[in-house]
Amino acid sequence: MEFSEIKLLINFFAKHRHDFLGVPDVYFADKNYPELLWFYKEISKGSINNDQEAAEKLLQSTATNPAYQQLKAELEDRLVNLVFGLDPEKLMNSMLGRSSFRAYIYFGAAMILRQQNASAFFSDHFFKKAADYATFTNDGMIGCLTDLMLADRMAIKNKPDDFYHYRNRFKKSIKQFELEAELILMQRELDIFQVASNISQYKNAAKAKRYYLRAKKIHQQLKTFNSNFYYGNIAFIYGYFSSNFELVEEALNEREAFYQNHPEYYSDFQKSFIALSRMLAYIHLRQYEKGKEEARIFLGKLSANSSDWLHALEHYFILCMHSGNFEQALNIYYEATRSEYFINSNQEVKERWHYFEPYLNFILPGHFPKESINLLGFLDEISYYTTHKEDNNIIIMIGQIIVMIEMGDYDKLYDRTSYLESYIKKYVDKRIYPRTYIF
Repeated sequence: MEFSEIKLLINFFAKHRHDFLGVPDVYFADKNYPELLWFYKEISKGSINNDQEAAEKLLQSTATNPAYQQLKAELEDRLVNLVFGLDPEKLMNSMLGRSSFRAYIYFGAAMILRQQNASAFFSDHFFKKAADYATFTNDGMIGCLTDLMLADRMAIKNKPDDFYHYRNRFKKSIKQFELEAELILMQRELDIFQVASNISQYKNAAKAKRYYLRAKKIHQQLKTFNSNFYYGNIAFIYGYFSSNFELVEEALNEREAFYQNHPEYYSDFQKSFIALSRMLAYIHLRQYEKGKEEARIFLGKLSANSSDWLHALEHYFILCMHSGNFEQALNIYYEATRSEYFINSNQEVKERWHYFEPYLNFILPGHFPKESINLLGFLDEISYYTTHKEDNNIIIMIGQIIVMIEMGDYDKLYDRTSYLESYIKKYVDKRIYPRTYIF
């Protein structure tokens, strides 16, 4: 397990420590592993960030040391097993979440009993529980596995009616799982293109359209929570690839209508996701007033000082800049960059907010003075991303040019504008960015 995954799990357990059936820390107190509890606590406090730091602090050794690797493996095992100590009633806010959690717990309990020969017949109850919860949550993977196990158990117990019942359920659930898995894989492939660059998005727009049409057909057949979710995501991605933001809005309306017919799925997270996605579409459609209405919805649903909250504020900032509401944009900038979550965020997150500073100085010099910007650092900076992500690098270079004009540094200005011109001609496809190319 990667150290980052261990850290994520520990942060989750530390945040929800009161949602356990017992105190989580007790599980790490062991005389045979005296460093284990300290290992857990140091990660939860944020004082250890990688394997090398952990090995040096714990054992005064390197990350490749067998003793450290054994200690880390013990921590991994206990973190995984600790899931069974969570109370789903306390942990999950929605009925959907509680049912999904229980499905996995009952399935795990049934599998444990299934391995005990003397208790082989008593696992039926747990498999049935898992199947019932999986049916409610539309979890195709757990659904088909539990139906298969139950069909197997009924054949061994010579119950033909029950055997055929669960066999038929298995055929249906495995088909659902197969189709939903197809949707997931289509979305993940499009995710790769989306993260790569806008040129990659442009080149794969035709594939995105094929996936969108296939996803729509699958959702019309299944009409499950997962088919609705992944079909909608594929529609959003295709809409962005093809700059068809009316399609994005249409897909969001479909998702919202589905949730209204299935309120058990309509969590605050889904409401905020729909509102944020609508706002992004409205930015591109230049319907800024509608965008502001959506911003009010998702900001009212999201918890402050969280990754979703900071991500939403970033897009709300862009909306305010586009709509000319500059003082509100400045307020958002300060709210975001002074938050506890921002201060503890990684370099990539901080850099994106760093891009906004010269623009704020240019538009609101009296409210956001040059002293607020690390000019020397910003002038020397070419993107942290380093792999020619043309959208981010151009934002930096234009920001640099603005600062140089303000400073009257015309020698550097000439060099930077020449570099920008050659960069655009080399890396910016004029079919995708005609206005940027002309600029």
